[in-house]
Amino acid sequence: MRVIASAVAVAAVVSATPSFLTETIHRDAAPILSSSNAEAIPDSYIVKFKDHVSESSASDHHSWVQKIHDSKGAERLELRKRGQEPLVETTFEGLKHTYTLGGFLGYSGHFDEATIEEVRKHAD
Repeated sequence: MRVIASAVAVAAVVSATPSFLTETIHRDAAPILSSSNAEAIPDSYIVKFKDHVSESSASDHHSWVQKIHDSKGAERLELRKRGQEPLVETTFEGLKHTYTLGGFLGYSGHFDEATIEEVRKHAD
């Protein structure tokens, strides 16, 4: 009887624990995590810095990611001018918000796939 009660208790804890899906195609890149029952907003991300990142390093990273975003946007614009990209395309907004909340240091943004891959490979 105790074994059954223990098994039921463990099952309850496991089912209450949020489950996450991870996606990575590069071994050295940070994974993309998503709750299995979440409604994802296309191309929108919340990025959490690793523990070693300071606020000043985070600020430098914010500048870097916006520079990468702008560069990728210029590339897409040039391809559109040459007729190699569709005229109707998603406009990616880039860096939207920065977060410094207790132990959480990060940012959110709306990025194209090439930009987010650069972010995933970054050491921060």
